[in-house]
Amino acid sequence: MPPSERPFARQTRLVFALHFHQPYGNLDEVFADAMKRCYLRTLDLLLDHPHVATAIHVSGPLLDWAQAHQVELIDKLSKLVVRGQVELLGGGYQEPMLAILPDRDAVGQLVRMADRCEALLGARPQGMWLAERVWEPDLARVIAQAGYRYTLLDDSHLRAAGAAEPLGAYYVTDKAGHALGVFPIDRGLRTRIPYAQIADLMGYLRQQRGRAPTYGDDVEKFGLWPTTERRVWDEAWLERFFTAAKAEQDWLTITTPGRVMADTPSSGAVYIPTISYAEMGSWALPPEASADYQQLAQRLAVAGFKDESESFLRGGIWQAFLAKYPESRLIYRKMLRVSAAVEQARLRGDDNYQRARDALYQGQCNCAYWHGLFGGLYLQHLRTALMSALLEAEALVERRDRVTVTQMDHDGDLRDEILFEGPQVNLYISPARGGSALELDLLPPRYHLTGVLGRRPEAYHEDVPRARVISDEELGNISAHDLVRATEEGLADKLIFDAYPRGAFVDHLLPADATPEAFDRDYRPLADLANAAYDIEQVAQDDRGARCLLSCAASGYRLRKSIVVGGAPEIAVSYTLTGNREPQEVCFASHVDITLMSPEMEGGRTIEVLEGDPGDLAPGSRTTHRSVTAVRVRAEVLDVDVIFRAEPAAELWRLPIETVSQSERGFERAYQGTALVFVWRGRVGSGATLVPRLSLELGGG
Repeated sequence: MPPSERPFARQTRLVFALHFHQPYGNLDEVFADAMKRCYLRTLDLLLDHPHVATAIHVSGPLLDWAQAHQVELIDKLSKLVVRGQVELLGGGYQEPMLAILPDRDAVGQLVRMADRCEALLGARPQGMWLAERVWEPDLARVIAQAGYRYTLLDDSHLRAAGAAEPLGAYYVTDKAGHALGVFPIDRGLRTRIPYAQIADLMGYLRQQRGRAPTYGDDVEKFGLWPTTERRVWDEAWLERFFTAAKAEQDWLTITTPGRVMADTPSSGAVYIPTISYAEMGSWALPPEASADYQQLAQRLAVAGFKDESESFLRGGIWQAFLAKYPESRLIYRKMLRVSAAVEQARLRGDDNYQRARDALYQGQCNCAYWHGLFGGLYLQHLRTALMSALLEAEALVERRDRVTVTQMDHDGDLRDEILFEGPQVNLYISPARGGSALELDLLPPRYHLTGVLGRRPEAYHEDVPRARVISDEELGNISAHDLVRATEEGLADKLIFDAYPRGAFVDHLLPADATPEAFDRDYRPLADLANAAYDIEQVAQDDRGARCLLSCAASGYRLRKSIVVGGAPEIAVSYTLTGNREPQEVCFASHVDITLMSPEMEGGRTIEVLEGDPGDLAPGSRTTHRSVTAVRVRAEVLDVDVIFRAEPAAELWRLPIETVSQSERGFERAYQGTALVFVWRGRVGSGATLVPRLSLELGGG
């Protein structure tokens, strides 16, 4: 058949797909604002334009929130499904990164989403939205095994596999005989919608006659991203586009992936390498490598190889975030540990299995595992929500009546950690990382006490000095990807980077004249205990609790560290610091990073020096408290109440931990937690020993 006589030869069939998502654990006010400014408006506009058919993916966290708080979204979406205008897309229910999950969880999340769509919205999806389009070849098997027929990936994914231009409507890939359709998302459409003039967009679509290009992107571009609310709604961009499309129905049809699959053969087989979109490849790299990658991409573009570099130049893979951010890796390793426990509950027929599985899935939501254009990992409430969900799943399937201690490699560094786990607390000690705690959980409230994000360089920090505060009116129609904006002045002065790990019971040997300011900004220890490898001398448990004994020798000093969990107090850490040199005045410190506090101290959050100089208790202040033997930190909203006790009396340095990160609003300062640094001063050397003790007990309300 001549090309001019083929079906749809003179038509552009625009495959349209919208992704609705909010992360698990996001704030109610964020959900509500997104509903008002974007989600409901978009659905209402679709109801008014029945000629616009689209695929829609609504993630599980958003579905759950809508069902509990704003069922209007479900009602409108169901109406669109019933009249055949919307084709539902599935995916991992809690929007996980499928590539890092055990198969049982990946398939389980995919099936859970399909089941929920069918029960709640009246249709079972045949296609799925892949979170951040993070692809690896084995996902074809996983997705197909869950019952899906197709997914959508960036056109650059297909070009990286060598697909010939112009790209076809969709392709087929497979793994071990499990076939899956792949629709290439057209970059030209993604960059034009909603930023281009309608005439320019329509002209671009005219050039696609005889083809079925795919638009697939975040619906948040229709009102939530910077400048888009004015563009899309005040200037009626989206309505004008839908109206223009209706006027050109003789050659333009807006349709769904399923309809195209039903009447069009695939463009052939394709085998796509491990890949995501180009920006993700840059974000995943360490700062220096990311800068090198961006410079190389720019040089290739200037030299006339922009298209080739976009197809074949790739940065890091998504899993590189687990190396770039140790905090992300620790959540990931905790998730795997909990997943194994939940699977054991399934195998033994535990009545709590379903609830534990749902909580585990919540702890797998991808957003707080990484950081790119949006806050992600830098948002404390998202990290906290993941860990709380994982602790809930753990508690449902592991009933503990006493503390146990296990020596094993928990974090995947090929070195053993020491895991204390009991009915009240979890304490995971890393001898290889300064003998400090990787994780300290308060179990009755399901709260990860030490979930603080460290301060580290980011590739984009070089742009912070030139960023300025810009009003929304000044922004025009700048894409969020091109924004160099600050949310406040003076952010360059906040670029402080940590020289030691964050966690609990992190040890420091400092000069006698050490100050909080030097500790925070110019760390120069006498011996770098915080980054040293400690030796394991003993791990044991009995009826009174569990304990371990660690030791470290550095720079002429020797530290022995005894940790006891499960007695009264709940955690007791005792130190013996000696030296084989002439006695000299030193400062020994042990610090605990906590996430209970906030600059505003809302939600009944208080800090109180029970015994010692109260000092300045103003929210968010940098404060030194003298002669402290007991300090209490409470958060009524979290049902958390802990008391730290120091023996003998110590100085307490209270230091807020703040980061500077990029988001869709520009560069912003984010409170991550507070360091409680307990400091003992004394002489250490031949015949002079320092023997401080720091303990934690659960308050009584």
